[in-house]
Amino acid sequence: DHKELVTPRRLSGGQHVVQLDAEGTYQCSFTGLIFEVTRAVKITYSLLSWSKYANLVEKPWIVGGPLFDVRCDSTSALTSIQFPHSLCLGG
Repeated sequence: DHKELVTPRRLSGGQHVVQLDAEGTYQCSFTGLIFEVTRAVKITYSLLSWSKYANLVEKPWIVGGPLFDVRCDSTSALTSIQFPHSLCLGG
């Protein structure tokens, strides 16, 4: 399971962009996001604030990890995204 590490270009507003040139599996060096693509694509993504969306999370669920906005110029080429996750081991 080979992942190529990619460093995105930073855009204004906290956005990141990567231009992936070929089919493969790529991991962002900043966010840990993993993209699997079937051909060349440009992916733009950013970290969002939960403050705008937290009221959509109903009990017993709680906010527990990062929230990403991911956009791709060819959605059919993006076959999967693996998001970083967190696990609370506290009470």
